Amino acid sequence: MHKFRNRYGRWGLVAGAAEGLGAAFSEVLARWGMNVIMVDVDIEKMQKTASWLEEKFGTEIVKMQADLSKMENIDAIIETINNKGCRLLIYNAAYGPVKGFMENTSEELNYYLDLNSRMPVHLIHQFLKDMPVDQASGILLMSSLAGLWGTQLVVPYGATKAFDFNLAEGLYYEFKHRDTDVMACCAGATDTPNYRSTNPRKNLLGPTVLSPRYVAEKALRNLGRRPLYIPGFMNQLTYFLLTRLFSRSFSTRLMNRTMARMYEY
Repeated sequence: MHKFRNRYGRWGLVAGAAEGLGAAFSEVLARWGMNVIMVDVDIEKMQKTASWLEEKFGTEIVKMQADLSKMENIDAIIETINNKGCRLLIYNAAYGPVKGFMENTSEELNYYLDLNSRMPVHLIHQFLKDMPVDQASGILLMSSLAGLWGTQLVVPYGATKAFDFNLAEGLYYEFKHRDTDVMACCAGATDTPNYRSTNPRKNLLGPTVLSPRYVAEKALRNLGRRPLYIPGFMNQLTYFLLTRLFSRSFSTRLMNRTMARMYEY
C-alpha cells in the first residue's frame, strides 16, 4: 500500500511479533512492501514467522529476541529503530490470562504492569524523543474492549489496557502538530493462540471472534484517522449501544454477565 509506505517509510517495528496479532501485523506490513523489525521473547516462533514472511514477500526482517517486560531492553530496541530509520511503532505485546484476581501472584501483577503499561510508555517516550520533527511517524497501541469497563476475571489486564487507551488518546492530540499519528486499537475477541487457550464457552450472547489478519489490517488502515478504533461491525455496534444508549452501570453489569457465562464463573 503505497500511501502507507510513503507516509511512514520503509520500516515498521512490531513488539510482540511472534504469533497471533503480532504475526498478523508483520504480515500486513510485509504485504504492503515494508520491512519489519520483529521483537519477541519467543525466538523459535518468531523465526518461523519471519522465515515465512521473507519467503512469501521477499521483505527484509530484523529479529530481536527481547523480554519486553524488562526495561533494560529499551536501548537496544531504540538503537535498531534509529539505525533503520524506522518511523512506525506497533506495540502488541501483552499478558492477559483469564482468572480471578486473587489467583494472581505478586510477580504476575508486576508482569502485567511491566509488559502491558510500563514498557509501552517508556518505549514510546524514547521513540518520540529521537524522532526527527520534520518526518511523519506512527504509533499503534493494541488496547482491548476489556479496558473500557471494569470486567471480572481480567481485572489487571483490563486496567492496563485502560492505561494504554488513555495513553494513546492523549498522545493523539498532543502530537498532532508534529505530524505523529497515534491510535489505540480496542479489539474484542480475536482468534489468537492466547484467546483459544482460555477455552471460552461458545454461546449466542458471546462476542464475535475476528481473525488476526482482519484486526491488523483494519487497525493499520485507520491509523491517523482517529485516536480510538474498534474493529468489527458487531463490536462497533456493541460499543455504540453500551456507551450512547445505556448507562455505564447497566453496560458494566451486562459485560460482566457475558464474561461470567463465557467462563462459567
